[in-house]
Amino acid sequence: MELPFTNLEIAFILLAFVIFSLFTLASIYTNPDEKNEGEEGRKEGRKEGRRKREREREIIAEALGFEALSICSLHVL
Repeated sequence: MELPFTNLEIAFILLAFVIFSLFTLASIYTNPDEKNEGEEGRKEGRKEGRRKREREREIIAEALGFEALSICSLHVL
C-alpha cells in the first residue's frame, strides 16, 4: 500500500503544524500592552480613535472644498 504523502511533504505539514501551535500558544500566554488594559485604557483608545477619525474627515472636507458642511454630514466618507 502506497502512502498518500512523501516524507518531504509530511515534514512540511508537521513543521506548519508546529509553527501554528507556537503562534497560538504565544497569543494565549502573552499580555496585551499595558496602556490598553482595563476599562480606562479602552476608553482612552476610543477617544484617540474618535479624534483621529474626526481629523481625517476635516482633511477630506478641506480637500474637497466642503468647509461649510458639518463634519457629521461627512460620516459616509
